[in-house]
Amino acid sequence: MKALLFEKFARFAMLRAALLAIMGIVTFLFPEFLLIGMVYAVAGYVILNGALGITDYFRHKNESQKTVHYVNIAVACLLIIFGILSVVYYRYLVSILPVFLGGLMMVESIVYFINALFPHTKAKPFLILLTVFIMIGGIASNVFTFGFGGIQTLSQIFGTLLLLSCGYELFIYIVHRRAVR
Repeated sequence: MKALLFEKFARFAMLRAALLAIMGIVTFLFPEFLLIGMVYAVAGYVILNGALGITDYFRHKNESQKTVHYVNIAVACLLIIFGILSVVYYRYLVSILPVFLGGLMMVESIVYFINALFPHTKAKPFLILLTVFIMIGGIASNVFTFGFGGIQTLSQIFGTLLLLSCGYELFIYIVHRRAVR
């Protein structure tokens, strides 16, 4: 069960890493992107992850039907719904942007932490350390950007978190590739 969950997570890690790297670099170079398009970029990222999850479900539908497959399709559908709602309520989300982005990073760090427990590798402490940094960054995004630097500070914190997430995804991909060999 653990191996199957880890494999499902690692399957599209390179694509997610590339998207996270692009969003992180754009966030650093253009801080105003947070107000203009970050909610749309996050919504697109979430919808893409949901679509990949649904595609993965239907590609492996004929294999043994395990609970993991049903959880995968449910989570994928919830991701798509969340992405659509993010686009619909764009104006409201921009008004609470630090909380929205910080909350997303905290949820992502929880998913990363759970996933870091699965592989049997010497790199497990490093993966867990990355998840702790992402969680602390999500909390910092919520706390320090209200009145403590505004959009520039949020841009630096969130850009750093996106690049840390990119590094985590790349590392998961490498660990998975080594395990497959």
